[in-house]
Amino acid sequence: MTLAQIKEQVGVAQLELNTANDKDGKPTDWMRHWDNDNRVAVSIHKELVSELKADANISSLGLQTEKRTGEQGDYTAHRIVRYSPAEETL
Repeated sequence: MTLAQIKEQVGVAQLELNTANDKDGKPTDWMRHWDNDNRVAVSIHKELVSELKADANISSLGLQTEKRTGEQGDYTAHRIVRYSPAEETL
């Protein structure tokens, strides 16, 4: 799956990413897009953001989705990940 396909699947035209903070308010290694109107969060690791800046056509992306409850109520959380080819074992 490509980044364009993921954005289409989650209904986001442009990811407006900000550094995500942990529960203590400290910056993490994750970037986050938040759509308050639709109650949707999209997270992606900073390292993967750098890889996508270098090559926007990476096609080994996946989307992990879960329902979460925050201070303002329920929302859908998506996490963009990159899959590595499976290693063969004998």
